[in-house]
Amino acid sequence: MMSDVQNQQLMYEDSCRVTIQVNPLLRSSTVDTFAMMLPMPSPTQLSRRPVLYLPLLLFCVVCSTYGQSTAATDPGRTAMERGEYTAAEAVYRNALHENPRSPELLTDLGVALQLEGRSTDAIDAFEQALKLKNLSRAYALLAEEKCKDRDLEGARQMAAKILAKEPLDLPNLALVAPCYLELDEPVESVKAYSALLNDPAFPRDLVTIQLAKSYLLSAQFFSARLAAAPGSTIYIQALGNARDHASPNARGAFAEAKRNSTYFNPDLSFLDAVHLWRQHPDDTALLYLLSVLSGEESIRQIELCEDRFPDSFYMQQLRFEMLADQGHEDEAIHGYQHLQQTHPELPELRYGLGMVYRKQRMWNQALIEFREQLAHDPQDEQSAARVSEALLELTQWDNLRNFLEPWVKRKNPPLWAVLDMAEALQNLDDFERAVQLLAAVEKNNMPNKSIHYRLLVLYKRTGNLVQAQAENKWLQSWSSRRILYPQN
Repeated sequence: MMSDVQNQQLMYEDSCRVTIQVNPLLRSSTVDTFAMMLPMPSPTQLSRRPVLYLPLLLFCVVCSTYGQSTAATDPGRTAMERGEYTAAEAVYRNALHENPRSPELLTDLGVALQLEGRSTDAIDAFEQALKLKNLSRAYALLAEEKCKDRDLEGARQMAAKILAKEPLDLPNLALVAPCYLELDEPVESVKAYSALLNDPAFPRDLVTIQLAKSYLLSAQFFSARLAAAPGSTIYIQALGNARDHASPNARGAFAEAKRNSTYFNPDLSFLDAVHLWRQHPDDTALLYLLSVLSGEESIRQIELCEDRFPDSFYMQQLRFEMLADQGHEDEAIHGYQHLQQTHPELPELRYGLGMVYRKQRMWNQALIEFREQLAHDPQDEQSAARVSEALLELTQWDNLRNFLEPWVKRKNPPLWAVLDMAEALQNLDDFERAVQLLAAVEKNNMPNKSIHYRLLVLYKRTGNLVQAQAENKWLQSWSSRRILYPQN
């Protein structure tokens, strides 16, 4: 008996597949679009942003000793520009001794801690700053760090709020833009990167590639829904005909769609069509339109990037992701290894290779890469979280517990470390300690439903029915709030 998740995955894989020629990408081979044969982008890929990341964070350094913007004379910023992140941290901590309630200084401290790879400490600094003052930059930095730190529940609402702001704050949006793919919100990602594409301050190749990935996931999102929608046969056949003839024209059923729907308009932009579909979510013709528009746009953005930036580091990463997605893992891995040799100044390539292995569920190989990355930078919490994830997937419970011991014993332990440790302890039959760890972090992470669910299970296992009922009541209340106030 297959689970709902497995059934959904099969639906994704079996839904309409169309092949479009993208030339000369991948030796002029065909790239499958509109559904699953499009290169499935790794959601967290490029989230480390080697080119864009440091300038963006330095832009966020907004204070001097008195909380005023004097970036030109800020010794902390100067230290960060030189790559001396520990020295920058010391500058801001010394300044906070004199002005401990400065939200600007706390934000700057958080930026320095981010650059050191200390995600949990950075989150704490940003949260302290926001308790003192509503700083939009600190809010965006906190959302981004929660996303990197695997706290997707905490990041989701924050990222949505940033995208909904009018007018868009592009520096803040750039910080959280990678989160939308991580959160499995490809339409929001299209909106974010479309806005950034029009701003010359951001690397055009990076933004174009991320926009292409956003359209790819949008195509998969809408085509999966099209496959399950009533009256979709003729539209799926149109997509199938385009696939079978390697044709870029998947619009073969547009005339039929126009007859079937009063809302169908082939001249709509993708985002305008999304807006209309949200008003009429049961309109099958609109799902077909959105499948076609997102597939076409993904190809257009890939071709633009290849024409304009053929030697782009990001373009090369996309090629390797596509190779892996099409079953050519050896070529993809060789490509990453070659980049590591030619670009030794980019240590995040090791992390990228680990993410390729992760996506292919080659957990032993992924573990090796993430461990090497962590050895290169022991304070890199993102890599530590991936080591933990790999050990968990490999069910190496003793190794996972030993790896996480120093992390959970910290004064401010990362949420991902506590959650993974609790799972290891549960599988090692140490229910009491698992409950202690989760109950301790529950106080500071009350909205996190994962904590409540795990506690519910553990309380039932240990016979603590009173606490189990309390957790169950909270989860039921959370579900009721979701029904009353659903997310878009």
